[in-house]
Amino acid sequence: MIALQERGCHNINLVTPEHVVPQVIEAIAEAAALGLAIPIVYNTSAYDSLESLKLLDGIVDVYMPDFKFWGVETSRRYLAAKDYPDRARDAILEMHRQVGPLRFSPEGIARRGVLVRHLVMPGLLHETRAILGWLAGEVSPDTFVNIMEQYRPENHVGEMTADGAARFTEINRRPSRDELAEAHRAAREAGLWRFA
Repeated sequence: MIALQERGCHNINLVTPEHVVPQVIEAIAEAAALGLAIPIVYNTSAYDSLESLKLLDGIVDVYMPDFKFWGVETSRRYLAAKDYPDRARDAILEMHRQVGPLRFSPEGIARRGVLVRHLVMPGLLHETRAILGWLAGEVSPDTFVNIMEQYRPENHVGEMTADGAARFTEINRRPSRDELAEAHRAAREAGLWRFA
């Protein structure tokens, strides 16, 4: 971390670190004693335990959670985790409690706060609307949101199952321009105004 800071990095970005939170805390404590002063970024799926997040209170400067799906059945189908929506909501509320809305340095570099990422999925605009409405209404209308447009079918999408049917055919396409435009419109209509 110190070497990265000395090379001019703007932050230390921890990607999906839930399983090593105790070690991260120890490493940051050692680095802080050596002069670490750049922000700590916690980059996550939001499928984090509240216990881990509470340990990070006062340590993490910027939280970057994804919020993938709103519905239990959607999460069960695509993530094999029907508790994902509840876990994500709880995690994002805890993150916001700790650091608040995203704030920037005079140079435009994120210094502290929450930036929520949401990947627009084909045919699932009702999920997008629910997530964006919740962020504006239950977290803060000042929530900084990255509405991501880069979904493309990969991995098991479109793969044939043993019975000869294609898997996940309903998301075996990119989101349309209309769907992407509607996602951005839904964010503004929900009251959100800060976008990446």
